[in-house]
Amino acid sequence: MEFEHLKGKLPLEAKKAMRWQSIFTHSLWLLATAGYFLLVHFFDWWSIIGWISAGLLVVSFIIYTIIAPNVYMNVYSYEVTDTQIDVQRGLFIWYHTKIPLVKVQHVETLTGPIFRKFDLASVKIITAAGSVEIPALVQRDAEALREYIARLAEVDDEDDEDE
Repeated sequence: MEFEHLKGKLPLEAKKAMRWQSIFTHSLWLLATAGYFLLVHFFDWWSIIGWISAGLLVVSFIIYTIIAPNVYMNVYSYEVTDTQIDVQRGLFIWYHTKIPLVKVQHVETLTGPIFRKFDLASVKIITAAGSVEIPALVQRDAEALREYIARLAEVDDEDDEDE
């Protein structure tokens, strides 16, 4: 059975941001592994644990830095219509989430230091049953999408009350 992707796709900058996030995480793992090898040297601990960690680090780096961003870009899509928000994602198991706009309680944009470097933000749609996130959109597109969803769902903009 073939699934038809929705219209909204993630920008190419999202792939770069995912790679940098992975590089940062793996750098911390590398430091921890190097620290363990230092302890092995001084305290005569088992070095096999460090070698297992180093091997898993290499495998994880290849999967999450090289392969996963390419795959994620191809398996994630979204679409916002006048009545609902559709989000599709998944590789082996496909998740297709439909949120009626009348159920939306809150919409927000999220960004972190790596996303800001690439001018990206995520849109998080919150309902009483949970939430769904559209990750790594261009900042201005994420803000426009947040405003569009809020307007269609008739959600009050809580950010304007704070300012």
